[in-house]
Formats: sequence, structure tokens, C-alpha cells
Amino acid sequence: MTHNPEVRNAVILASGYGRRMKRKESFPSKPMTPINKKPLISYVIDMLIAGGIEKIYIVYHSVTADVLKLLDYSACYAKYLEFIEEDVQKGTLLTFSRVKDYISPPFLMTFEDIVAGKSEFVNMLDLGKRYMSKDADLIIQTVSEPSILSEKAFLTEQGRVVRYKKNGIVDEASAAQRKKYGGMVYLWMSNPFSLMDRYISEQNYKFSSFLEEYIQNHTVYEMPINDMWDIDTPEAVMLTEELLEKWGDWNAGIE
Repeated sequence: MTHNPEVRNAVILASGYGRRMKRKESFPSKPMTPINKKPLISYVIDMLIAGGIEKIYIVYHSVTADVLKLLDYSACYAKYLEFIEEDVQKGTLLTFSRVKDYISPPFLMTFEDIVAGKSEFVNMLDLGKRYMSKDADLIIQTVSEPSILSEKAFLTEQGRVVRYKKNGIVDEASAAQRKKYGGMVYLWMSNPFSLMDRYISEQNYKFSSFLEEYIQNHTVYEMPINDMWDIDTPEAVMLTEELLEKWGDWNAGIE
């Protein structure tokens, strides 16, 4: 299995309040919620490292400051992780903008609350990299039938992402189109920050609004994966633990 050396950097957005997790105390935060004795965020970290990523920027807020304990959780994380604290949390788009002085395309962006099989994740990235020499502006992970259904929906056609709706696509697709889910891993091939700055200047901090416009006006491909989901509720935590136990030591450790 080969890794493309041109994609060396990744950013994980981990500053959300995680209100749907119904936490009664300040910590652990959503990113550090234990999933089979592993911090939730460590799943995506391990997958990125397995995919050949050399530097991972984690954007956090005071409510998720316990992500700094990741350096105690795994000694090998120290050479991969860099932490960026944001002082004001107004939305995903503003969180994403925190990295524009640290990182430039091509790079990966993910969220802290995703789970997938490590080898499958790496295979997905390798599949996405076939667009490296094409005209792609963005490549997005998609799932046809995730074990835990995502609210985010895409309309795809012959490997292209043609439409996005955060709360699902309810109208009928054409014979050539497919409805898929996900949108939790992004491979940015062109610079998204100029358009992002316009949204932020208008005090629109919603990543969903930005992504809808971006897909309409840019060349966006998909990198399919068989199974991936995000974890937003205690019920999703329990189901994820059951699935991981069923599949065995599915995503443990750093190879």
C-alpha cells in the first residue's frame, strides 16, 4: 500500500460544545469521550497517521481543552500533533479559518468524532489521491450505507459530488445520480480560505452554507468508503462500542 507524500498535513476540528452528548460535567469533552477505553478523537488521529500524515493540527476551545491530555495518552503523538486554541467559538467555519496561517493545499480536514476501519480509511485516501493530478478543487468522503446514519447528504454522479444538503436530500435523484452520506473527511486541493473569509466577514459561520456554495461552483470529487460515521449522542457511543466489539480490535493502536 502506497501513500502520496504530497499530502503531509491534516487538521482536526475539535472545538465544538458537543451539547447532544448531554455531559453533566465539563470533562471529558466530546473529543475525549471514551470509546472502548480510547479517546474518541484518537480514532481519527490513528487513521491519519496510518494514512501517511506527518503533521496534525487540532483546533480546540476551552471546553475541549482536555484534548491536550492526548500527549499523555500516547507518547508517539508528540511528533504528530500541534494544538491551536481558539478564543471565541462561533461556528465550524470560524474554527476552520484558524488554520489558514499554518497550512496550505493539499491537506486533509476532518472532524474529531468520526470512526472507520483504519485500513479502509487508508484505502479511501489512496482512492481519493487519483484526482491529485486532475482539476479537482476538493475531494469528499462519501458513504452509501453507514452503520450509523449521518444527517449530511450528498448527491453524486459518476464520481462527482454535485449537491450537498446538511439535513438530507429529500427529492428524487436522476437515474445517473446517487444519494450518499458523510462529508466528514475533506481533501482540499485548492485554497478554500478566500471564499471562507467572505462568509466570516458577513458573520456567517456555518460550514454547511459555505459547502453548499462551494460545491456548486467548484470541481468536487468523491472518495467512497464502505463504512464511516460520526458520533454525536450517548446512543451513538453505545452503538459504536457494540460494533467495535463485534468486529474485534478494529482500529486499535498505531501501526
